[in-house]
Parts: sequence; structure tokens; C-alpha cells
Amino acid sequence: MLIGFLVLTSMIFSQSTSGKYFVFLNTNPDRPKIPEAEIDAIQAAHMANMDSLAKIKRLLAAGPFHGGGGLQVLVATSQDDAQKLVNSDPAVKAHRFNTEIYPLEMGVGGICPVQEPYEMVEYQFIRFVPVPAKIAEESDKKIEKLSKRHLSYLKANFFKRGLIGNGDFGAGNGGFLLAFKTDDEEFETFLKYDPMVRSELYTIDTRILWIAQGTFCERKPEK
Repeated sequence: MLIGFLVLTSMIFSQSTSGKYFVFLNTNPDRPKIPEAEIDAIQAAHMANMDSLAKIKRLLAAGPFHGGGGLQVLVATSQDDAQKLVNSDPAVKAHRFNTEIYPLEMGVGGICPVQEPYEMVEYQFIRFVPVPAKIAEESDKKIEKLSKRHLSYLKANFFKRGLIGNGDFGAGNGGFLLAFKTDDEEFETFLKYDPMVRSELYTIDTRILWIAQGTFCERKPEK
């Protein structure tokens, strides 16, 4: 049992995600007002474009947020290459979304492309949003120290708090945490005591993500 646990832990905490980019598709509040039929056509083209990217293994994951917008994980050779893939989306061309693209490095969990048939599930998506003014006040050495403590804190609570995955977007860009859905007050306290949040270098933005189960190499929750 110990050997099995160590192998599982190694897989969870060590999967490389180099060459992958995380995309936020944020609903554009200033998107043009167009007829419903045209919106439906753009949405259909948006889905078809994602299917095409998935077939050539350039799109590894995608899912919408409750309330609008969504995320994607792309395989790209550079930031510019990732931008070109994003720009191929008819919904982006139609200004339905404002986009953000970040290099992705997973600290906990990984990205595991899923095959049909799959089950769509709801997870809590916690975005760690950097506070530029606070970050500017701190030395690089202290930020690096807090970043390491942040990752260690998440790893130490991986099983206890029902965590699924944690990704970093690179220096100064924050990252995200994915967890099984919970309204537990203890979970809120857990987030508050994250070293980067407690130091006020990050704020948190929590949303509900709808995505194929297994996307982040996650185990099924215990019943």
C-alpha cells in the first residue's frame, strides 16, 4: 500500500506541463448586440473550432464557467503560437470574449486529455489574482520564499481538502486551484491562510467550472 501511495503522489505532484498555455475566455461586456440566430451560429462555430483543435492535439482541455466565459488549455510552441490558436476561434473574432493567455506549469495534478464518453462535472475553480501594488513592495527573494510556501501549503492539504490541481501562470501572473465542490467554512479558512493570500500578494476569485471528469488527472471523490 505504501508503494502504491508513493507512486500516486509522485504522479500527482510531478507531471510536466511545459509547452502548455492556459486561456481565460472572459465574457466581453462590450460585445456587439446581434440577433439570437447569429449568436447561435457563432457558438456552433466556436464548438466546431475547439473540436478541430482537439483532433490535432492542440486543445487539451476546455470548459465553461457558471455565469459566462470559460477556460482552455492549449499545446503551443510559444505565446505567439498560443495567441494564433486563440485567434482562430470564431467567437473571439466576433468579440464575444476578452482573452488572457498564460504559460502553464502545474504544481499539483496535471492535464490528462479525456476521451468520449465522459462525464461532465462541477468543480470549484479558485483563481489566485496578483495584487501588483503589494507585489511591488516586496523583494524578489521574499516573493520566491512565499511562492514556495504557497505550493508546499497546497501539497500538504491535497487529500485533506479535496484538492484536484494547482497551476502557476508565471511570475506576477498568479495561478489557480481546482477543488471538489464544497461550501465548507473550513475550506474558506484554508484559502485565507494560504501564504500568498495571507500576505495580501494574492486575492481569490472563486467560480464554478463545468468540465469533463478526468481533465486534471483527478481521482473520483470518495462517497
